[in-house]
Amino acid sequence: MTADGERAIERRTRIAEAITAHRRAGSQSPVLVAVAADDPPYVEYCDREIVVRVDDAQRDRLDALLAEFPVFKIAQPATRKAPDGEVHVSAIADPKHAADFLDTLFLDVFDRPDDYDLRIEG
Repeated sequence: MTADGERAIERRTRIAEAITAHRRAGSQSPVLVAVAADDPPYVEYCDREIVVRVDDAQRDRLDALLAEFPVFKIAQPATRKAPDGEVHVSAIADPKHAADFLDTLFLDVFDRPDDYDLRIEG
């Protein structure tokens, strides 16, 4: 059995590797990071921007998370033009910090348990 801390390290490593591969390939297609279940939540990472779909309560938790990760900021122009509930977050950070942010986003914003499973596509 894998301890929760080890599972978090594994998830963050997988996210960082996917971001690194995305950047090396110069891909314009987003990397989709989702929980293993068939339904959302999921987020997209593309070209140093993270697209998050949230409801009002999750938006409040996202704002609190952004206060803990000051390098990540809401991209106001993109967010204003986006559909309701879609937030664009500027992610100008190295892959490790982006992975830390994304994993914490699932834990804190989407209220996933410490042992949640992750799926990465793209």
